[in-house]
Amino acid sequence: MGWDSDYESDHRIYNDDDDRRIYNSSDFEDYEEDESDDEEEESDDDEDDDSGSVEEVKDETVEKFIRTFHNGDFDTEFDDALSVERGVTFRSTARPGASYNKPDNWQERNRIGLEKVEEQLQGLFNEVSQDKHFILHLIHGQDDEEPIVWHEPILDRYWDKVEGKINRRRQLGRVTKIRDMCIRNVEMTKERLAAIVAILSIQPTFLRGTATNSCKVVIFDNVNLCEEGIMCLSKLIEISLELREFRLRHNRIDNMESARCLSRSLKSHTCVNQLVLTHCDLGSSPEILFVVLQSDVEYINLDNNNIDSLGAVKIAEYLESDPPIEGLCLAYNKLNDDDAILISQAMKRNTNLVTIHLHSNNITSIGVKALLTCAFDSSSLNAISESNHTLVGMYIFSQRVNESLRGCIDRLLELDRTQKIVLALQDKESLLKYLTNVPVELIPEVLAKRGRIVDEYQHKHLNIVYSTMRWWNMPMLYSYHHDCCVKSNTKRKRDD
Repeated sequence: MGWDSDYESDHRIYNDDDDRRIYNSSDFEDYEEDESDDEEEESDDDEDDDSGSVEEVKDETVEKFIRTFHNGDFDTEFDDALSVERGVTFRSTARPGASYNKPDNWQERNRIGLEKVEEQLQGLFNEVSQDKHFILHLIHGQDDEEPIVWHEPILDRYWDKVEGKINRRRQLGRVTKIRDMCIRNVEMTKERLAAIVAILSIQPTFLRGTATNSCKVVIFDNVNLCEEGIMCLSKLIEISLELREFRLRHNRIDNMESARCLSRSLKSHTCVNQLVLTHCDLGSSPEILFVVLQSDVEYINLDNNNIDSLGAVKIAEYLESDPPIEGLCLAYNKLNDDDAILISQAMKRNTNLVTIHLHSNNITSIGVKALLTCAFDSSSLNAISESNHTLVGMYIFSQRVNESLRGCIDRLLELDRTQKIVLALQDKESLLKYLTNVPVELIPEVLAKRGRIVDEYQHKHLNIVYSTMRWWNMPMLYSYHHDCCVKSNTKRKRDD
């Protein structure tokens, strides 16, 4: 199942076996071994050759972007892209709560909706009677802005018929499989939810059938859940052993105990890998937001939740703990540049997150640069090595803007640790700047490795090496290697 908003369901899982460590010579030694293996396995079609990554680094536009974005060279492009995004009107996130206050004419408005719901419940009854497999769906309108159909006692008669038919089939030893569940814009009372969970909780025996719960997707959109209703859904998650995706949209979660119950159910479930909690107003309670995050579901969508700086603190705290989450959607919230800086610092310590969505917030070019810095901190070679190398998708702009800019960001995130270091050493000025802080004994390895990777730029490489040889630190390098040679010769003589 796909994500809401612009989440890309065809994301790539990026595997990087490198652990986070301070830059040292082993970074280059590991790459040398990989490079030699590639040369041995090289084929005519070059499909498996890693040399394609060198071609990526060749792109001058991408090189310039990666090396200079932190200097402000692309601030205009960032701000232009963000201004286009702000010009788009998005749906309000204030719907939970306000829409649950019944308007004066709610009975008149409810009448048409009730008729449609009654027809659907009768259809469910027929499906249960005719087939042992069915989807429990009850949908009023396809638009999220459709008014909710409030529950009235007349609906209980139809629900009772459906549940009674399932029970009769069970008593006759027949199996009724519920494949998926989707209820949208129809109020669900706690009593009705409890009855559904009770039916699905009955265990099969040798002498009787059962309503087998084979749900892989459970969706409850705008159903006016109360605290007890969320508790029932937590139980539903526990008994849905094949569940993959759980969506709870346009439902306020404002009780800590029910939030903990929901989080525990999701965390203990072995199959759920997508959690969608959009339009749930989680930003109004950062503590509840933190509890929901601790469900540790693989992909969590928290779009449209009024999350501001208080929530950003909890998000950063969660990401910094390096949880197993791989995808996080935070679009259409109220995050600012300070929040972006905080989240960026947390992501720098995270080794599991693969994609993050942050578009349509209150972020400017300052926040954009801070977020990109988590993947390429060019302040030093150590900082580059300690950057995040597992993140492959960072969606700061909407799909509508500047494909070239998005392409540069994508190319940056495709680089691994060694490629980033080599790219940083690509020109003379940056090379000398970085070598200033490199231990003198590692300088030959840095230059040698850089030369092997970019030997197609031989004339440029020779000019940089020549400039480096005239550098003020070279006497120290000569002295270091002279002492090493003397010690080595002395040791050999002793051994002889």
